[in-house]
Amino acid sequence: MAKISEAAKAECNRMQDKYKVLFDANKVKLDKLEQDIATMDDELEKAKQKIDLSVLYIKAGAYIANICNISIKHIDVRSENQLNDGRRYLNKAIILLEEALGNHTDDSLTLNDEIHEYIKEQISDEWRYKFICSFGYIIDYFKYCYGENSKWLQNFIEMEGRFAVVAKNLIDYKSYIKELSPEIEGYAYRVKMMKLVKQLLANTAETYRTRYETTKRIDDMKLALNICATLRRIYIYLNENEESEEQKKIYDLWKKKLDADLKQMK
Repeated sequence: MAKISEAAKAECNRMQDKYKVLFDANKVKLDKLEQDIATMDDELEKAKQKIDLSVLYIKAGAYIANICNISIKHIDVRSENQLNDGRRYLNKAIILLEEALGNHTDDSLTLNDEIHEYIKEQISDEWRYKFICSFGYIIDYFKYCYGENSKWLQNFIEMEGRFAVVAKNLIDYKSYIKELSPEIEGYAYRVKMMKLVKQLLANTAETYRTRYETTKRIDDMKLALNICATLRRIYIYLNENEESEEQKKIYDLWKKKLDADLKQMK
């Protein structure tokens, strides 16, 4: 590795300082909200605040990613310790969203309708869609910063899988069909959010199935099947019969493969 000049280090530090200041300010808000949540008795309000807290954790991760990317670009130094710290912020954000919205896949799509009723007037359809897009972008940003040969990239399979599920649980299914009219505010974002969630679930199921082919870890294929079944349930809910039947074929094919492999393992 070539020697890094003092001028390059100084310029790198100068560019990073802005994000360090933002990180510190965000950390103050984050710590304060965590303390407030710890004293709350109202479970629905606590769930709403956990969604807000997840935003602060994502911002913290984004600032760290920017700091790391500046180091990579300007002095060719990649700090995996810093990146791992940032990745932990993203994981914490997902945990908070799971606590607020649920981490369920195999359900009737309305297990969390109580919290959706509570946040309906507080969190718009536009916010939900842009939030998931932004969160997904930050996850991809971290993968880029780690580099395509990093051993840590495997950890993102689980993160992206859980991210897809919380994105799915951010949709208010109980109201979706009733509000599926262009005349109702937020229609375009509701439709885009549903399309995005279906794509995230399909990608996640395929990723787990692909990894199963290499690892033969039963849990990978079970996760693929659960998410595949969840996607089919959404198609059924939307009366998208052709897509539902196609998803059933995929599920049956994967299940047949798993059963055959399990039989061979005995």
